[in-house]
Amino acid sequence: MDSTCNYCGTNLRTVQGLRSHLAQSKSCRKKQFEQYAASESESDTESDSDSPYDIPDEDINMNLDAGDMHMNFPDDEGSHTDELLLAVDPPPHADFANSALAPANDSVDDRRKRPRVTVEDVEDEDASWIQPCPPEREAGAILGTCKTRFEKMLEEQRKKGHAPWEPFESEDEWELARWLMTAGLSNKKTDEYLKLKTVREGINPSFHNSRAFLKRIDALPEGPKWTCYPFELVGDEVDADGEKKTEIVEMWCRNPVECVRELVGNPAFTKQAYEPCRIFKTFADGRYRNREYNEMWTADWWWEIQKLLPKGATLVPIIIASDKTQLTRHSGDQQAWPVYLTIGNIDKETQDGVEMDCADGFVRKMYLILAAYIADYPEQCLVCCCGENSCPGCTCSPKCRGHTTHAPWRCPAETLAILADQADGEYPTKFVEQCLRPINPFWANLPHCDIFRCMTPDILHELHNGVFGDHIVKWTTAAMSGGQAEVDRRFRAMTPHPTLRHFKKGISLTSQWTGTERKNMEKVFLGILANATDPRVQLATRGVLDFIHYAHFETHCDESLLLLDAAWLAFHDNKDVFVDLDIRKHFNISKVHKLKHYVDSIRSRGSSDGFSTEAPERLHIDLAKVGYKASNKKAYIRQMTVWLRRQESVHRFGTYLQWAVPGYIAPTTSDDAEEDEDDEADGDVSDANDLPEHSDDDGEDLDETPAQPAFTVAKTPAFPGLTVASITTDFHAPAFLDNLADFLHSKSIIPRIVPANNSTFPVYKKFTLSLPDIPEAHSSSRSDTIRAVKASSLTMGATGVKQAKAGQFDTVLVRISPRRANEGPTDGLCVARVRVIFRIPEDFGQYPEPVVYVDWYKPLQRPIAGIEMHQVSLSSRNHRQRSSIIPIGDILRSCHLIPVFGRSANPRWTSDVVLDVCTSFYLNPYLRHHDFYFEQSNSDIFSYPDRNYWNYRGH
Repeated sequence: MDSTCNYCGTNLRTVQGLRSHLAQSKSCRKKQFEQYAASESESDTESDSDSPYDIPDEDINMNLDAGDMHMNFPDDEGSHTDELLLAVDPPPHADFANSALAPANDSVDDRRKRPRVTVEDVEDEDASWIQPCPPEREAGAILGTCKTRFEKMLEEQRKKGHAPWEPFESEDEWELARWLMTAGLSNKKTDEYLKLKTVREGINPSFHNSRAFLKRIDALPEGPKWTCYPFELVGDEVDADGEKKTEIVEMWCRNPVECVRELVGNPAFTKQAYEPCRIFKTFADGRYRNREYNEMWTADWWWEIQKLLPKGATLVPIIIASDKTQLTRHSGDQQAWPVYLTIGNIDKETQDGVEMDCADGFVRKMYLILAAYIADYPEQCLVCCCGENSCPGCTCSPKCRGHTTHAPWRCPAETLAILADQADGEYPTKFVEQCLRPINPFWANLPHCDIFRCMTPDILHELHNGVFGDHIVKWTTAAMSGGQAEVDRRFRAMTPHPTLRHFKKGISLTSQWTGTERKNMEKVFLGILANATDPRVQLATRGVLDFIHYAHFETHCDESLLLLDAAWLAFHDNKDVFVDLDIRKHFNISKVHKLKHYVDSIRSRGSSDGFSTEAPERLHIDLAKVGYKASNKKAYIRQMTVWLRRQESVHRFGTYLQWAVPGYIAPTTSDDAEEDEDDEADGDVSDANDLPEHSDDDGEDLDETPAQPAFTVAKTPAFPGLTVASITTDFHAPAFLDNLADFLHSKSIIPRIVPANNSTFPVYKKFTLSLPDIPEAHSSSRSDTIRAVKASSLTMGATGVKQAKAGQFDTVLVRISPRRANEGPTDGLCVARVRVIFRIPEDFGQYPEPVVYVDWYKPLQRPIAGIEMHQVSLSSRNHRQRSSIIPIGDILRSCHLIPVFGRSANPRWTSDVVLDVCTSFYLNPYLRHHDFYFEQSNSDIFSYPDRNYWNYRGH
């Protein structure tokens, strides 16, 4: 978001800085209110015909031909389609009449004049071709216009003559109320705070106790109402009279249709998908190829269901997530079973549809259909009425779950018939054959609902904590030469990286793990196994790791799905090594079998990253556990619903003010909730010292410097005047002066003064690169911090003892020559270790950007067979470390090197010194999804040994 003040032009570094500036600058604040008052005045004098809410009928009923785009793409968090570029000129021999394919038109500025929003062109080298839904289906048809919820709120406030922050008397009072509501204070603490003299004489809010404060909160616009449905639960235990014990249970819920109406009409989501489409990445040989899958509207399910709905229908795919969670910590047994609802664009779907006001200002007839159900494996089996030794999706026999053989999907109609026969006492054989359970399913009467295909992949429990954490780690540790002790030594000696968690105690002593810790183990695990396990163990592990990384892609295509399938087959091709080593007897494991359905699910519902149970696990903390903590633990469910309603009201009102008041920026709530364990007791969090260390406590303000790739450095260097003698000693840069002379000569710079040992240079601790934005990892962090920090010794002072710290000198990939045609992705790159980040003072030759002193590794050769990782070692010249000074712009990204441990790791190696004492390393492709995509997915030929699955040419 732009952080420049609209009233004085001051460029603030952050949004919070802009907020502080507007709060402190009286002139800018006055202009802000004048602008708001002017907008009110203009609105009052507008005629009805000039209203922005009125649209000519001819614009509403305009006919769009097949060449128009019929797609709205979300711009909210999680959207992966913002960078799709549509080819404007089709190939001359393209047959649009037969293929129904057309290039997208240019974007239209006024969305009101173009109800079916086009995709905006963006800078991109690749052209995508979009096949819209057949026009005769009239998908997403508009029935009329409407005012959005925010427009209605603003209109109502203006009629009453209220300020936009009504029911609060001022913006300051609203900000105080927002903070009090979201800070987690109890009523008692709120009372104490409001009675403080500084508060009463400062802001002096109109509410002076928690009761008056909550009345203001309750006066804010609300969302769907909560309703309690008590029912009697009959248990299996009997009392003294021989009667079964019963318990009155409360179910608190909201009307699902109203929840959907709230989501569809939320003005914060101004662009939503109202109809399906198909996207293709290439056009060749007169055909469109390599179909793309990202959000649900680009996949098959929406397209097929649209055919079953009446003309003009707008499909609202309902996504449900549910999971039992423990509310109490350490002691107590209070539990809840939250059910979360969202939409892929919830009441039972109605045959006639429901007219709803949409966020873009149009009315559509919505058909609510269950599309996906997010749950862990036990709950999937419960919902699908099957036993926990079977697959919730297909009829695969429990004894065949470890095979790659095909099994048909379960049929909802057939399953319901079998359950009915079982309930009637007929005991059908298929009830046992399909491992069913006698459950009355809630989905029995939901139209167009195939509950078995709704069970989407669960990356957290099936991959990170399942196949990898529960199985691969244990099997490969047993196969490791040296066992757990050797694995621990290797983890303890792993090289550091800012994004990598260091397991300084190894992994064998920890019995429970979080999903985050599993992910950090995955990043280095193949390098841990190298040279100490059977090659087939490494191939099987590599298959699983590649599968996990491909499954995380936020945008897939036909080619990447082939690679996902290839990784799955690679595991199955090599898994028998664990039988040969007497580690396993069979692989009839449910989570191993579930991997088989990932490709089908992605083609049907879209990329699997949006269906992981990581989202509801996070919601358990934000919406359930924090709400329980805010209650008095008596009738806590009712209190939790009140707390949720108030939190939602505050969030909604903040979003409204950002829309209604020019220049107002809704503050983001800092996520200071405790890092809870993954909800099903995934583990105790490791020691805080195991987390990556970020040198963000040095108070450095960042100064963005335009370059390719973009980088940022501190405005003020950490060491403004460091002598050459100190640089050569503390930063291990013995050839600093010689390399500086070579660099200046290569740039034809003649210094006025020849640098000497007593010359000083401004030296930085770190710089940050911006990784490229790729659709496959759109939501991943693009910030790449690279450090060159000298070691510090133990010091004692008035503030206590400051422990000694080892130096941090990160490794990077440097572009030394252009990539040649038909060569691999690492062609023209070389690994180096950053030693010094500095600027060249004007006396020694002016150079516009910082430069970096690096130690070089030998050029990259072909990857090592089996593990497919490049092996590198330090490069020397005349028996001395080869080094040089390079422009900061030559550095492509940071990289991670895994030590080549050999058959047994050196017990003297530690994480602090391993980069200095080890002689050979593997270039790690699993550090980040960006690295995996760059080094694996974008390679020219990607194949597993003995099985050439695909000659992959990249995107």
